Amino acid sequence: MRSVRSRRYPRGVTGPGFRNEWGARVTRLLVLAFLPVAIAATGLAGTSSPSMSVERRSETTQHDLPLGIYDPHKTFKQTRNLAFEHVFVKWQTFDAHWLRKKARYAAKRRRKMLVTVEPWTKSPGDTGATLFSDIVNGAYDREITAICSEVSRIRRRPLVRWGHEMEEVRGRYPWARDDSDGYVRAFRYFVSSCREIAPKARFIWSPLGHRDLAPYYPGDAFVNFIGLPIYSYQKADRKWFNRSRTFKEAVAEKYNRVTRFNKPVILAELGVSGTRWYERRWLRQLKKAGELFPRVKATLYFNMREVADWPDGLGRPDWRIAPRQLR
Repeated sequence: MRSVRSRRYPRGVTGPGFRNEWGARVTRLLVLAFLPVAIAATGLAGTSSPSMSVERRSETTQHDLPLGIYDPHKTFKQTRNLAFEHVFVKWQTFDAHWLRKKARYAAKRRRKMLVTVEPWTKSPGDTGATLFSDIVNGAYDREITAICSEVSRIRRRPLVRWGHEMEEVRGRYPWARDDSDGYVRAFRYFVSSCREIAPKARFIWSPLGHRDLAPYYPGDAFVNFIGLPIYSYQKADRKWFNRSRTFKEAVAEKYNRVTRFNKPVILAELGVSGTRWYERRWLRQLKKAGELFPRVKATLYFNMREVADWPDGLGRPDWRIAPRQLR
């Protein structure tokens, strides 16, 4: 599977932004050529390493907020200044060695860890009817201990996101059920148990962003951050809204529903898929997320093809982008 999409335009078609992009490249080369002179003139020569190559400079992100990545194919392995490495773990098949390896990978790149914990049932055919009661009765204590013990080994303060998109009750996840009271009890149990094992961890409550999310809120004492998934799929925009929406529109719809809780917000999963113009406009606004939404404290891109079909025959969007697109 290739880690960068190349299907936006047919072979030989460059798209409307080609000329502007080429001009911008020439401008960047001229700026880099005269940069040492400009630095010397301002007396700031000591603030930048003269050995840093043009290639390495080009992979430095320029966002107004800390930026992280979910990147299972390591497309962003060499990208500098990413603040977070995002991983997903299924607690019924948890591999401690794998998480330890991912934590070392992140530490080597000076990235903090965000661990999304998916509380799947132990039996594949189990729809989760008793999942919440089983959790609070201790049936999953072994899984909680195993995961949180590894989280406690992570040096920099890790973020833990448990049971995401819980109000999307269409059967995709066993923890996403029409039982907000049961979910709240299970979330509180997990956080209380994990805090005893990994006191440095901070916890994210992460709804999908529906209007009916409030009953699932576990309470201020159990939530450090609110996480939101923001995906912009141009094909879906045109089908559902009859137009292409912007990043700002996509975020505002969900952001305005969680500000009532007075918690800092993390855009925990981000993805865009569409024409080159659609993606470029979206990514430009992403760089200004903190300016547009004051409660947002970090953004994390989801660099992978969608694993499940979208409704209404929309197929599986491909969220993968190249590192240069996040500059």
